[in-house]
Order: sequence, then structure tokens, then C-alpha cells
Amino acid sequence: MKNKLFILLFLSVISYVSAQNKDNIENEILSYTNSQTQIISKGRLLLADSFMEGDLKKVDEVRNYLLKEVDSENYIALLPGEQWLISYWTGEFYDVLDSVNYYYTKGNKNYQDKIFPPEDRLYYKLVEKSWNELEQLEGEILTSDLNEDQKDFLLLHLNFMIAGEPLNTITQDEINEMADLFIEKHPAGKYTELVKNNIRYKFKASNWGFAFDFFAGYAIQTGELSSQFNNGFALGHGFDIEYKKFTLYLRNYIGFPKTLREQEVEGISWEKDMRVTQFLPEASIGYSVVDTEKIKLSPFAGIGGVGFSPVEADIQDRPELDESTVGFVTSYTVGANLDFKLGWNTGAIFPNNKTYWFVRCRYGYTMPQMSNYPGYDGKIHYFNVGIGGVFRTTKRDI
Repeated sequence: MKNKLFILLFLSVISYVSAQNKDNIENEILSYTNSQTQIISKGRLLLADSFMEGDLKKVDEVRNYLLKEVDSENYIALLPGEQWLISYWTGEFYDVLDSVNYYYTKGNKNYQDKIFPPEDRLYYKLVEKSWNELEQLEGEILTSDLNEDQKDFLLLHLNFMIAGEPLNTITQDEINEMADLFIEKHPAGKYTELVKNNIRYKFKASNWGFAFDFFAGYAIQTGELSSQFNNGFALGHGFDIEYKKFTLYLRNYIGFPKTLREQEVEGISWEKDMRVTQFLPEASIGYSVVDTEKIKLSPFAGIGGVGFSPVEADIQDRPELDESTVGFVTSYTVGANLDFKLGWNTGAIFPNNKTYWFVRCRYGYTMPQMSNYPGYDGKIHYFNVGIGGVFRTTKRDI
């Protein structure tokens, strides 16, 4: 009985202490004031209100207090972009130059381990008003005592700051054009490398590309081949490896002609009108002589093979046919590709004009080496139409 009373008393004490501790934490939370986060939040609110009222003196005072008294190794009071836009409004252009140069060369890693300020509308309002009064800010830069290199850089940087998010007023392509003009005007300037690495974001297609296509076609037999087999339709697929203007074409062409007369192949009789499979595998090298936004023309030359064999259905009926083929022999091919580039958007995958879908028209003149097959000497013309795509990865153009 005494043990039970002792246990109940012990549990009661534990419950009471826990309740008291909970109340103490709750009271501490409710009475917690003047924290760094709270000061930063209220300071940013005062700064935003003063900025919208046009009180730049108050803006300067609040900004300086936040940066000197509140910003620390653990807390961020104002983000770099906010500091720069405020400095544009207060006319502290030299501060912008020094701060931007330091941030992009040394200082951006200092922000990774700090506590960021709470989300508010300060940056949005800074960008919005800067965009609405852009000409005024640009005019103040132009009439300042800065040198030409500094003025041109600040004009570019100011436009870069208000481009994109959150208003999307200026496209990155427009910023890139401005950056190109700056680089052209100041090829060895103090800020040229900074512009190339941090403001101009241009991408170019890699020298290497890969393509594929699926096609249907038609083959015309000539010479002695035309007396053995009729012209026939074909299906196939191709894979391309591109490097600059050169292309390696790897293609698998399968035609479906019929025999025009009874013939004996390797001692086995092939009946008239017997279906056969015509194989024309090919590896060729092409070179682009015309490459515009709409078309690409590439003559090519290569090596492959030619062979005629019975179809599987006939082999099942006559197993001996499996031992008879015309070929497989080496062949040489010349011809040309004409790709019609389709306007389907590929920017979400590979943002460059060297990645596109196409309709491909291909002509080839194939010369099989049939010297070991008397009565089958001839050439082959083939025409293909297919659809496919070419893909090139992108890399930063600095």
C-alpha cells in the first residue's frame, strides 16, 4: 500500500513539474520581444514605407542602421539586390560599384550560412518604382562624375537588376544585347569579365549532336538487277552523329521487292513473284553545304552492303531457302540529304536553334559489287522520306 502511495505521489510531482515547465516556455515565447528577426522585420517595413513616400533621407537612415547595427555574421538585414537598388536611389554610385564587384568576386559565399530576412514586399517595391522611374535613375547616372566605363556598367547593371523576376519587364535576350554592346565598347575594361560571367547569360549549341529518323522509301533497280527484281517500297531507321558541319549517317534500309522471273540462287530455285527482303545497311559521311533556319542540305558518300534473301514465311514452307541469298556484298553510295526543319518548340529541353525536328528527304545512288553473282550486276537508286530530330546540348557562351 505504501509503495502504491509513493508511486502516485512521484507521478503527481512529475506532472506538476512538467506543467510548470510548459507554462514557463509558453510565457517566455509570449513575452519574447526585441529579437533580431523582429527588429529586422520592423526595420524593413519602415524602410519600405519611407521609400514609397519618397523620404530618401529616412530610407538612408534606416538602411544604415540595419546594415551597421543589426546585420551580423548570423543575420541578413538587407539582401545585396536591395542594397544596390537603394543606393541607386540615394545616388551612392561608387558604393554600388564597390559592392557589386566585391559580391561577384568574393562575397556571395558569406550569405550561405546566415538567417535570411522574412519575406515581404520590399524588393518588389524597389524594383517596381525603379522600373517606373528608370529614365530618372539613368539620367542621374549619366550626369554623375563617374567615368564612361563606370557609367556604362551602372546603366547595364541597373537594367539587369529590374529585369526578370518579379516584374519580367526586360528579357534576358535584351540584357544580353546590352551586355554585348558594353563588351564591344569596353573589351578590356575593369567590369568586362564581371559582365561576361554574371550579367550576360548566352548559350550556344555544342559542336556535337545526335539525330535519329524513321523513314519510308522506294528503290529502283537498274542494269541486270532490274531484270531480276522489281522496284519496291522500303522502311528503315537511321542514327546520326554530328560534329560541326560533318555528319556520320548510320542507316538500316529494308526493301520488299519481288522476283521478276524464276531464277536459281546457290543451287536453289527462286520462283517468279517470290517476295524477298532487300537489305541496304549503310555508313556514310555527309557535309553540310547549306544550313539555314528552314533547311539543311548535306551531300554524302559512304560504304555499306546489299543483299537479297527470301522472307521468313517462304523459308518456313521451304527450309532450303534459308541457305540461298544474293549477296551480301560490299556497296558504295553517294547522295544527298535535304532536311526541312520544323518549327516545333524545343526550347524547354535544349534552348538552342541547333536542336529541332525535321522532315528528311534523302536520295542515294548505291553501287553493289556483284562480280561474284553473274546476272545480278546493276545499281540501285533509292528515295526516302522520314521524320526525326537532331539534338545538341548547350554550353554557356562566355
